[in-house]
Amino acid sequence: MAKKILDAAHPKEMYLLALTEMCQRFAFWGVGNLLVLYLVQTQHFLDKDADNLFGIFTGVAFVLPVLGGYIADKLGYKMPVIWGSISTAIGCFLLATGVLPLVYAALVFIAIGGAIFTPSVYAILGQIYRHKQSLRDGGFSIYYASVNIGVFLAMILLGLFGQEKHWNIAFILAGTIQLVGLLPFRAVSKSIYLTDLGAQLETRNSATKKAKLHPKERARIYVISILAFFSIVFWMSYNQGGSSMTLFALRYTDRQLFGFQMPPSWLLSAESIYLIALAFPLALGYKYLAKRKKDPSTPMKCALSLFAIGLCFAIMTLGSLKIPVGATTGYLSPWYLLTAYGFMALGEMLICPIGLSLITHLSPHRYTAMLVGVWYFCIGVAFYLGGQLAGFMSAFKLSEFFNIFVFASFISAIILLLIVKKLDQMRHADSM
Repeated sequence: MAKKILDAAHPKEMYLLALTEMCQRFAFWGVGNLLVLYLVQTQHFLDKDADNLFGIFTGVAFVLPVLGGYIADKLGYKMPVIWGSISTAIGCFLLATGVLPLVYAALVFIAIGGAIFTPSVYAILGQIYRHKQSLRDGGFSIYYASVNIGVFLAMILLGLFGQEKHWNIAFILAGTIQLVGLLPFRAVSKSIYLTDLGAQLETRNSATKKAKLHPKERARIYVISILAFFSIVFWMSYNQGGSSMTLFALRYTDRQLFGFQMPPSWLLSAESIYLIALAFPLALGYKYLAKRKKDPSTPMKCALSLFAIGLCFAIMTLGSLKIPVGATTGYLSPWYLLTAYGFMALGEMLICPIGLSLITHLSPHRYTAMLVGVWYFCIGVAFYLGGQLAGFMSAFKLSEFFNIFVFASFISAIILLLIVKKLDQMRHADSM
């Protein structure tokens, strides 16, 4: 199966770019997903305060790509990747000091680094698949799963250092891996894809500064904006993986494995394993369905992603029913979290790589990176809201708390299903 997908059809630059972002995700999400645990266990934050800071950090990190995308569309896509990597690495090294004022400064550096890095990377990836449209969704899915190997390794390695209270080593390792990611990017920066993209950028900036958007281009931007809006519900729920669900793993889950107590982050790492496992079957499935003209449209996949994340939290609700009200500890089976993360991963694979594929395909070329930034802006709003909601975890009965995300996801999915046909028409895919 994998050989059919990995044949010469997919450019080697996609894999090199994936290595670059794999290192970036190791650093960024290694810090992000472990932040609540670090703040609670080492800086002695209250759960609510740690969740709120997590929401602010991830919210800002994903709102700023709007500015990062604007910069990239104006100045080019190569240097933002380099600048973003260096900024994230500096933040990781500052975190290693353990000094609280420097911890806040570190989070600013990491947030800015991710904001500068991300829009340019996906603009480059879109260029790589510019003349391979039939492989685009599959390629983006493989790419997205590949970069999440970085998240998985971060959760295992950095989580183990954190469990042993060696947080300084964990953060130094994260910053070092981030800098290593610049090595494969050297090869990508010399490729014909980036050269062509630079030439297109120069032409656009000189010839289309005052060009008006065509009605079909405006309609496509509306589609991107509507799906980005609906994605807020998904990412608000998804954000619980690093906040309320991590605290659930820490406080209420039996983490004993052959006499060894697993770090809570090891359970969270399961989501990355699912992402990796789903990539090739989904890519093959998209290719198979596309040949038969039965591949679900991007709006339909986004609706399905909302149903998947709703099922994730339905499982969390069921598990929470077994925890007495007011309990501060518990020994619930880890299979509740492991199953929930499986549905979370399915939803992520249906919305994130597919959404980014849609943006880089439908957006007017002169606005590609900026619209990627808009997509991430909505993720940032969602992450901020998710972090604030997670802070109320202790104020509700656990099952009622997780039901918030069940109902929000299912209701949004149904509404999106009702307008899928209209959104498909507005894409004007046949005229591209």
